[in-house]
Amino acid sequence: MPQNVHSTSDTPQDWVAFWNRPNAIYANRRNLEAHFACLLRDLETYLPEGGTVLDFGCGDALAAEAMAARCGTLYLYDAAPAVRQRLQDRFHNHPRIKVLDEDSLGSLPAGSIDLILAVSVLQYIPREDLRGLMHRWRGLLRPEGHALIADVVDPHTPMLQDIASQLRMAHQHGFLLAALLGLGRLAFSDYRRIRREAGFSAYTPAELIDVLEAAGLSAAPLPRNVGPTPHRRSFLARPTDRKAAVQSADEPALKVQ
Repeated sequence: MPQNVHSTSDTPQDWVAFWNRPNAIYANRRNLEAHFACLLRDLETYLPEGGTVLDFGCGDALAAEAMAARCGTLYLYDAAPAVRQRLQDRFHNHPRIKVLDEDSLGSLPAGSIDLILAVSVLQYIPREDLRGLMHRWRGLLRPEGHALIADVVDPHTPMLQDIASQLRMAHQHGFLLAALLGLGRLAFSDYRRIRREAGFSAYTPAELIDVLEAAGLSAAPLPRNVGPTPHRRSFLARPTDRKAAVQSADEPALKVQ
């Protein structure tokens, strides 16, 4: 669910490489655990009991087992090969959790997913590719399904606000020193270069809702963001034309490329 995400065809390779190696986005294990605990708390009411969920850009998915206990099937997908390997190592025998690679993601049948989760994903997808990706997500959703798109960055958000949010969380959960050291390491890493050269997509609510509506998804902002960054935004979307969504379930498997 965090920012390690998405089909490599839609994500600049610099971002995939960044998430494929150790980095300082998460200060330590306590930071990672607190992050996923917050996500699980916020997501529980949206998880369909006995349904099929695709966590697109799942990262290390520390909440996956708790999510799968509620869902019928939980698909995990991350663009970074190293992350996928860690997930495979953890979940290869789990009866409800399936880790997807590019091919298996592309082979998911149309109309087979009850909920698509995308938390901290959109900022790493080029703006010009977002419309096509939303069309593909719409094709995957059942007629009554939903896409929950969380942690969307507003273009007017200063980076200092993200830093302040991280430090507040660190103070609350007892990893403040580690967070300060992590911010120092990040400042001297190639993060800012990648963000500048590969892009970091941000959307106003109106911009994102327009993209979703053009893809056949009716969307509205949620009252509060999912996750530990309250100044960011979350949106819940569903297929606009339910009849068309039913027909799409009879089409060949949707290839995500």
